[in-house]
Amino acid sequence: MKKGLKISLAVLMTAFVIVLSSVSAFAAKEGNDSSKGKFKVKEGDTVTYTLKLGDCKDKIEGLQMYVFYGKSIFSVVEDSLVFPELEGVVQNPKYPDGIAFNWTSVTNLADFSKTKTLMQVKFKAISNADTRITYFINELYKGDKDMTSIDNYTFTCDVAVNGKKVIKNEPPVLSTDSDLNNKYQGSFINYADGKGPKNGSGKDHIMVTGVTTKPVYGDEDATEVTQEGSTPATTIIVILAIVAVIIAIVIVVILRKHFVKEDAEEETKKEE
Repeated sequence: MKKGLKISLAVLMTAFVIVLSSVSAFAAKEGNDSSKGKFKVKEGDTVTYTLKLGDCKDKIEGLQMYVFYGKSIFSVVEDSLVFPELEGVVQNPKYPDGIAFNWTSVTNLADFSKTKTLMQVKFKAISNADTRITYFINELYKGDKDMTSIDNYTFTCDVAVNGKKVIKNEPPVLSTDSDLNNKYQGSFINYADGKGPKNGSGKDHIMVTGVTTKPVYGDEDATEVTQEGSTPATTIIVILAIVAVIIAIVIVVILRKHFVKEDAEEETKKEE
């Protein structure tokens, strides 16, 4: 019986180790490199952030996006927010969480099959810092009747400090702030490498999602709506972990019953 219990405990401990290892490995993979996209600024510096888009096999009918920056580090230079390829963009460079903008046109679809500047903005540094600028996409959809999300694309960015590029043609840093991502998650799914599900691959092609969405403009007290199909990958990992533990417990119970029966048979033999 004691031997059986030892085996049972060993099985359970092994399951826990596997689960913890999986979650730890996932967390390490999911988290952004601490130095990725970072650059230094001094008070008074002018920073130009350029977000570019290319490799879109389908023309774009609409989009809704956000650019986040440290409000204690930067202020947006007035009239510096531009969209060279889009007309009639609804923009808010003074949005509480950063910069918000959306655009749609059913008659003049945007062609980003080749890499072009999607948006550009200038900041004035109001303090010294080692910082980064991040982004998050709520919607980016094709010109079809179902407004299907674009699935083949490549985002890149440039960052220049006082006219000198410190970041050039690199994947822009995707927001990993869960509060912001939950708040602005839409039907579009973001990936850390800035590429779509049809053309992205490799260790950096990691899905980053939130679970709720709110309108960019309008009633700030609007009720948040849970998006079906936008369950975060971390939630999936937790579910799998729970399932693994349950399976381990079931195995322990089965083994325990087996060893109890075995012990009972041994006792019967002794009595005989």
